[in-house]
Amino acid sequence: MGVGRGEDGRLILLSAPLALFPGEQVEALVRWKPRHGEGQVTAWTRRDPRRVRAGCPLAGICGGCSQWEAGPLAGALKREMVADLLARQLPGAPPWRWLEAPQSARRHRIQLHWNGRELGFHRRDSHTVVPVAGCPAAAEPLSRAIPRLKEALEARVLSPKSQRWELAAGTPAGEVSAVAEDGRCWRLEPDGWHPASGPVSHNFGPALLRHRAGGFFQVCPDWAWSAFGEILGAWSLPGGTLFDLYGGVGFFSALLGGRFRQRILVENDEAAVEWARANLAALGLEALCLAADVPEWVSPGLGAADDLILLDPPRTGLTPELCEKLQTAGAGSMVLVGCDGAAFCRDLGRLAPAWELKELAVADLFPLTEHVEAVALLCKQHP
Repeated sequence: MGVGRGEDGRLILLSAPLALFPGEQVEALVRWKPRHGEGQVTAWTRRDPRRVRAGCPLAGICGGCSQWEAGPLAGALKREMVADLLARQLPGAPPWRWLEAPQSARRHRIQLHWNGRELGFHRRDSHTVVPVAGCPAAAEPLSRAIPRLKEALEARVLSPKSQRWELAAGTPAGEVSAVAEDGRCWRLEPDGWHPASGPVSHNFGPALLRHRAGGFFQVCPDWAWSAFGEILGAWSLPGGTLFDLYGGVGFFSALLGGRFRQRILVENDEAAVEWARANLAALGLEALCLAADVPEWVSPGLGAADDLILLDPPRTGLTPELCEKLQTAGAGSMVLVGCDGAAFCRDLGRLAPAWELKELAVADLFPLTEHVEAVALLCKQHP
């Protein structure tokens, strides 16, 4: 991602298949809107000399990554992108903290597409399949499993129909699961793929979390556990009830451990809620885990002064209805997590009448892409 200006001075938000350096000149197809433009970079007319050779033969073609050729400067470029967004969208925000991804961070979940002949990722801005034999952005066991999956599909050991497949590995990355669109799962053994129904397990040292194969979980789980632990561990959080909303399989409830007297987790995925109950019980953490739609479940006046509302919503962010209910919450503190910068800033603006932004951090939890994870601590404003 990058930012440019049109001849009339209007802002242009640029999307590129490779990293963009400040000062580079590019050609782009621009779609103009009333106040700004959105452009797709098609060529570079002046490149930054700090560019390096991409570590992937499909850089610029595959739609999965967009930071190849930035090399060791990838984190710094993403930080500049975040700084620009926050300066425009949250001009009154407090100083914020940046957590750069370690070089070892790799994806533990990847989605592949099989069209009956080729297995790979979608070409950028297309549904055409780009064949791949490995993925340098993925954990090594996942990358090695790609040709094994293709062999099984070609041999009709697995369903040969065109569909999306997810490969997933636990933490540390080892055993690999392949999940078809209908939810059926296979595990890769030395002699090939075998039907499986067991969970994917993530060992974070003090905590073991499990979820169904194909279920939502952090993309780079070990790095996410470390980054969120560092961010939340540095903040002064209350110790009453933790309302873990959009709580998944209990990631944040487990991460915060015994810092709260009680926990209420709400998640609309019933299968995830079942795993949350099991995960938290295994850690000795009492929790009420509910399968419900968060905006419907939240009621006006939620919580007391020593409670924390933690929200990790989908990429689209909070609904207007939920933001309205949170204005009247009785809880004294809130943590908002967001993986879409624009939606995250929008939601902070919607909450601002009743909630004051106290702390802000951004972590690169999606290496080699333009995406980041933003985390904010807010305190209830009293009339």
